[in-house]
Amino acid sequence: MNLNEEQLKCVESMAYLLLPPKICALNLEVDEIDFLEEIRNRESLLYKAYHLGYVKQLVESRTAIIKAARNGSNPAQAELLKYFAEVERHLKYE
Repeated sequence: MNLNEEQLKCVESMAYLLLPPKICALNLEVDEIDFLEEIRNRESLLYKAYHLGYVKQLVESRTAIIKAARNGSNPAQAELLKYFAEVERHLKYE
């Protein structure tokens, strides 16, 4: 699938807004099956664009949750504890 730079930026923006890949394909008016296959290919520009947008949103959201937890929000503190557990699971080398 050959998407131009403008389409790739659009994919990044839609991923930032947490739109699922199927919706992105519909918005770009491209073949949904081809789009989904390429978005799973770690070497493709489409994969990189989608994941870049997603990770930007993830970083911003986690930053906001950490700030809220530091300010005393109990729900944010509970979510932060889940993040710690997730990282600890990834760091264990067994």
